[in-house]
Amino acid sequence: MMTLSSKTCIGWLASLAMASCSLMAHAEEPAPIRIGWVNWSDTAIAVRLADTALRDHLKQPVKLVLADVGIQFQAMANGNIDLIPMVWLPNTHKSFYDKYKDKLEDLGVLYEGRIGMAVPTSVPISELASIEDLNKPEVREKLAGKILTSEVGNGQYKLTEKAIKEYKLDGYKMVASSESGMLSEMDRNLKREKWSLINAWSPHWMFAKWPLRYLEDPKQVYGGSEQIHAVARKGFSAEHPDVAQFFANFKIPPADLEKLMADARDSSPEKVVAEYYAANKPRFDAMFGGQSASVTAGK
Repeated sequence: MMTLSSKTCIGWLASLAMASCSLMAHAEEPAPIRIGWVNWSDTAIAVRLADTALRDHLKQPVKLVLADVGIQFQAMANGNIDLIPMVWLPNTHKSFYDKYKDKLEDLGVLYEGRIGMAVPTSVPISELASIEDLNKPEVREKLAGKILTSEVGNGQYKLTEKAIKEYKLDGYKMVASSESGMLSEMDRNLKREKWSLINAWSPHWMFAKWPLRYLEDPKQVYGGSEQIHAVARKGFSAEHPDVAQFFANFKIPPADLEKLMADARDSSPEKVVAEYYAANKPRFDAMFGGQSASVTAGK
């Protein structure tokens, strides 16, 4: 006859076996890919598209980490995040990239863009066409000596500091807030028929909402066309070749990106990304080079 103690023992052993199986199954789950991002309108779309594709195609967990771009570069170099798909090169993020490049690897270009100082087209081009024109006393007065910008210390902020020195823009100061804060102030000025000077970048929905134009940059402080790269910590491609292959092939047509950004303002980034991904799933599947979840399961 089975004694109470033996029944208890068998029950305990069964529980232990179940717990061990649970732990083994949990251990086999892939660790999340940690993707760093900054709350810029284009990046909000790009990271969510990547998140959706990786989860759907590879069953790969993803953790999105929000922080300023300088912190993202440092965290990536230290191995605390895996990649950031928003590195603007060769100019905007050059100082960050050069500082940490020995600890980084470039996964590929997602799309192209441009940065620079911009004004509403209601500002007469005869009075303000170039950054050099900012030195005209009457222009400085109409702008109240303000250069509206997003957060302090990002790549464009640093380039504008350089532009102030290169063009000797005495009497100007940057007024930093956030992307939405900068654009809200410009919108208020437009309604009051006041001039505004902003740090702009494209692709961005601001160019669809307001008629804007870049100022000429004869000293090429901001450079020409920029490329937006996905950059990872050193060794990432060897550890996650399937994810690296996806980012090498991950391309977003600029026209699509600008429409997604504009549509997201009326709903949400999550909603427009889900709809766009569903409508373009074969194109995203091809970005994995023929790999599927069954190929990479259990890695």
